[in-house]
Amino acid sequence: MRAGRTHAALAVLTLVVAAPQAGAATADGRAAERAATWLAGNSAGAPAGQQADVIVALHAAGRGRAVLAPRLARLGRDAPPYARTAGAAAKVVMAAVAAGGDPRRLAGVDYVRRVTSRYASGRYGATAFDQALSMLAVTAAGDRVPASAIRATLAARGDGGWSFDLSRSGRDTADATAIVLEALGTAGVRRADPGVRGAVSWMLAQRNREGGLNYAGAGRATEANSTAGAIRALRALGRTPPPTTRAALRGLQDRDGGIRFTRSAAGSRLLATTDALIALGDGALSRS
Repeated sequence: MRAGRTHAALAVLTLVVAAPQAGAATADGRAAERAATWLAGNSAGAPAGQQADVIVALHAAGRGRAVLAPRLARLGRDAPPYARTAGAAAKVVMAAVAAGGDPRRLAGVDYVRRVTSRYASGRYGATAFDQALSMLAVTAAGDRVPASAIRATLAARGDGGWSFDLSRSGRDTADATAIVLEALGTAGVRRADPGVRGAVSWMLAQRNREGGLNYAGAGRATEANSTAGAIRALRALGRTPPPTTRAALRGLQDRDGGIRFTRSAAGSRLLATTDALIALGDGALSRS
């Protein structure tokens, strides 16, 4: 995986309004439970950023404070030197909210402030992931995303979606587009917005024959992270993800419950499983 994609897992404490269809939900639910069991048993030594992602994913899978509180306590000890960028601090904010903690007072540190203090001229950081994660974190903390951030994000859209560096001259990628759409939907941007509608159309056009996505698009081999991101983005916008896309994601699950990066390459199963677990949720995540 390229370096920027290590941010992608995070996901969101959105209140998703479109639940999957019943039959697929059953299949997704079984896959999610197996993935959650694998993730809980294979993530104890993860570094701070990944541990934050894991907390959010386990929360999405219905694990309660008894499971999440010890992980949050460790994150509180490990996070200060890690959370130096807006995107990194945003991960900690979302993990704290997911585990029932206070992101403004986690082990004496205000991580919401670490996110918002980096905001200038509509931007939270240098990349699409910094921007999107920060917008998600601000919403999760109960605040409103600045209108200027939404305008700047929409203005940075390329010919189809968004690039990693959030530049119109950069190469649009499925993973950057998915997380930006997720953030915009969570911030209240309507799916009928022309920029959102165009980006969704572009993202869906990148699917391969089985319905999965690859960060480079153009129908390449299904990747867990990009496919999971697309599912979460559609739900955040109130849309039902295509059954074939959900099935493509489930098709990357190993027998032990972990999720592979692609069928041919295991990659970081920790990152892939974290992303996938949120996408396999039942469409009714909460902040409690």
